[in-house]
Amino acid sequence: MSETLEQTRTRANGVGAAALRKEDDRLLRGDGRFTDDVDPAHALHMAIGRCPFPHARILEIDVSAAAELEGVQQILVGAEVAQRTEPISVLRPVPGAPQLPYYALAGEVCVYEGQPVVSVVATSRAVAEDAIELIDIDYDPLPHVSDVLEALADDAPVLHPLQLSSNLLATNPQGNGDPDAVMAAAHIVVSDRFRINRVTGLPMEPRAIVAHWRPGARELTAHVSTQVPHLVRMQLAESLRLDEGDVRVITSDVGGGFGLKLGVYPEDVLACLHAIDLRRPVKWTEDRLEHFRATTHAREAVHDFAIGADADGRITAMTNTYTTDLGGQNSPFGSAQLSSIVFTGPYRVDDGFVQRRVALTNKTPVGAYRGYGQPEVNFARELLMDRLARRLGIDPLELRMRNMLAQEDLPWRNPAGALYDSGDYRLALQMVADAVDYDALRAAGRERPDGRRVGIGLTSFVERTGYASAKFLANRGSRYGAHESVTLRANRSGGIDLFTGVSSMGQSSETAFAQICSQVHGIAFDAIRVHAGDTGATPLNTGAFASRTLIAAAGAVSAAATELRDKTLRIAAHRLELDDVDGLEVDGDAVVVQGDPSRRIPLAELHMAAIIGQGIPVDEHPGLEATAHFEPEHAAYAFGSAAAVVAVDPETGDFEIERFVLVHDCGTMVNPTLVDGQVRGALAQGFGAALSEELRYDADTGQLVNGSMLDYFVPTAADLPPIELHHTEVPSPFTTFGVRGVGEIGTIPPGAAIANAVCDALADFDVQISRLPVTPELVWRELQQARNRSETP
Repeated sequence: MSETLEQTRTRANGVGAAALRKEDDRLLRGDGRFTDDVDPAHALHMAIGRCPFPHARILEIDVSAAAELEGVQQILVGAEVAQRTEPISVLRPVPGAPQLPYYALAGEVCVYEGQPVVSVVATSRAVAEDAIELIDIDYDPLPHVSDVLEALADDAPVLHPLQLSSNLLATNPQGNGDPDAVMAAAHIVVSDRFRINRVTGLPMEPRAIVAHWRPGARELTAHVSTQVPHLVRMQLAESLRLDEGDVRVITSDVGGGFGLKLGVYPEDVLACLHAIDLRRPVKWTEDRLEHFRATTHAREAVHDFAIGADADGRITAMTNTYTTDLGGQNSPFGSAQLSSIVFTGPYRVDDGFVQRRVALTNKTPVGAYRGYGQPEVNFARELLMDRLARRLGIDPLELRMRNMLAQEDLPWRNPAGALYDSGDYRLALQMVADAVDYDALRAAGRERPDGRRVGIGLTSFVERTGYASAKFLANRGSRYGAHESVTLRANRSGGIDLFTGVSSMGQSSETAFAQICSQVHGIAFDAIRVHAGDTGATPLNTGAFASRTLIAAAGAVSAAATELRDKTLRIAAHRLELDDVDGLEVDGDAVVVQGDPSRRIPLAELHMAAIIGQGIPVDEHPGLEATAHFEPEHAAYAFGSAAAVVAVDPETGDFEIERFVLVHDCGTMVNPTLVDGQVRGALAQGFGAALSEELRYDADTGQLVNGSMLDYFVPTAADLPPIELHHTEVPSPFTTFGVRGVGEIGTIPPGAAIANAVCDALADFDVQISRLPVTPELVWRELQQARNRSETP
């Protein structure tokens, strides 16, 4: 259960303090160690030959010329890889879906442009890439399909005919009540089809691996840029047919993950195979052209959403059937499913139905990405909320307030089964309205002297952070748990070493973990050293994704710190010749007697005594360390509301975002500065997906047409609008300290808020937006369509 905020904020740099990041000292000095910085002696380098077609049969591969090139050490092709390895495992399967064999190299058929076909290891990357150019591959192009709905047509080419009779991998329905009957009886129904764009996360550090095999020790060490070292260890062992004890994964600093670095990729398996065969380290670092075609994409989906309401605007039913584009293979994390979990948002809906359809297309496989289905469904639902308000003549703010769950309604279970824990949704919405001066903007009207139209767009949302339990995951076939694990070990210097399998990728987990440890134990924040990401030194854990890390780790760190503190106090009481520990506390670098600070024992002295087993109570064992595991009983649901103010030119469709205000709640903030940083970073990616980013495939060729940094329009800092952040803090009753996740929340509101603002500005033209990204061209086209509709008799 959570503590009160007053109880948690009692120590300098403890929970609630804006402590400086532990990670920054090394990173700002250029002393971070990323995977490409690992440069072992005698290392070889790998390059990958990839399929240039979206769908093709491999007729023949001739490697003879490449094999003769000076410096080439080994070449692998699909048949050999399939013989020597197992398919890459899926960590989060789609319920009801058959397993699609996914080997590190394509066998007879390639199902997407960029799929690995051949790998070469040579004395340098340049030599390996030259060898790739010498390999002669004879392809027979096959019919392809790149549109997610066309992929489900009866005449569409089937990508995996041995496992499926169509391109529909699975269908997953959820719901409650009788939404069809309620919708049929509704006073009004608003509905539309919404298309969500395909995007990628573009971490600053691309994927990379350095693999080294010690044959005498039979040990594979893989330095991998990943969010989940322990899960990668498991997958590598399975694919390579090794015992898990033979594999060590080391992840030092990670230059961004965002969900793209979850699980094993084909290149990881290949580098390890080459290293085992050649008995030399093998290194591969992805380039940007490879990133766009070989690292998982995200978001693309089509949502058919409907909302029914009575004459007063009370929502009576919601339905959403959406089709996600999986690409050509099922990656380790695959299709987003949180669009189902939070489809009703923060509103009171008793009758609802949601269905996910997972479709295969000849495109790069899709995986997790920050938000993982929640920005997509929020866009569809919130645009319909504004349309419902316009149809009924109700202000969009009032319509949301009228339907929003009240604080006393929580906990609340929505039609998809999600249990919203706690929160004041209405307060967040009202704070947004007040911050943006909503009433004054409405009173001022839409038209400006320069001809532009001003609009206000609102959006409200809930966000699932973390997982409900291992039982919840088991019911879905997931191959990981909901818990987190840490080990705390006292050292002779009087400090604590904290060991965690959570890799450091910019989410500031080292800082947050140390703050919690300091808060609970009493030791100084600066005396805690966090060691992260090495499977050979850390307890088995799950990893950093799904905004789950702090939710689970806070409980584990707290439990381990409590155990360590209590033993330390018992040893101190013994050495001070006290009957018990009452009146003792850890204060920075020593244990002190409350009320008599002159009676103190340095932690260094107590730690030494415990470590060597001298001068400790007879019933205490030597040593001073603790390992703890914690699994939350439920997920925690963050929430918030946002408003965008835009000015639109009705002639050209060009628009400017003048203000963007977000009020959000992530429960108790362990470090407010870190929270702000996480939210702003996620907002930047949210604005990119909302305004400019889209991976486009040519319908005729099936090939990616903008797979480079020159053609994919990711925003820079100069492209972002002014951002104003506000917070509420309603502790979750389900987590230690009442924390919720915060890393993904900023990706959710931009698309809906901006689109609603543009539609509000152009309400006199009856402009309706139903797709992302919202570009000036899209707005201009919607204006032309609206004008054509008005001219049609």
